[in-house]
Amino acid sequence: MLRYRENSQKILEALVLLAKKNPGKGFHNLLKILFYADKFHLQKYGRPVFGDVYIKMPYGPVGSFAYDILKKSDLIPQDILKAINESLEIRKKDDIPAVFAKRDPDLDYFSETDLECLNEAIDKCKKIDFASLTQITHEEKAWQQANMNSEMNYELFIDEDIPDRDELIAYMKETAQTVLL
Repeated sequence: MLRYRENSQKILEALVLLAKKNPGKGFHNLLKILFYADKFHLQKYGRPVFGDVYIKMPYGPVGSFAYDILKKSDLIPQDILKAINESLEIRKKDDIPAVFAKRDPDLDYFSETDLECLNEAIDKCKKIDFASLTQITHEEKAWQQANMNSEMNYELFIDEDIPDRDELIAYMKETAQTVLL
């Protein structure tokens, strides 16, 4: 299976950016935006923005490291956990976690195309309710073909109608282990 090395700092900065732009959004919305940013960037530029490991979960794709950040998992190294605690605040709103930024994001981690695709993903997801966003992600081939609670295949992020799809996938396979995100 095609895999990238996730950029943990870039994932954190993206969550800070998203929380700054839309304070109080829930985990579901933020995680779907990251998924679509990676998908859009792969389809346009041949590499993801974040390179997280996406897991098929009941409510759609979930970036494993991004979810660990939001949960402030004890599996995260202490230095990264410290940075998370200094960057994000999670508050319960009607027993649902809501995310708020404690600082401004460091945009130096992002290329122009990273931000382009992140903004495209924000536009796609911003006005969609939980159930509809779940349904949309369940239509993704990568989600459909993965086993529940298992890793999704990056090759399947590339839609069938993408021009030169096979060449793009070949490029992804060639560069996945060496590309710096």
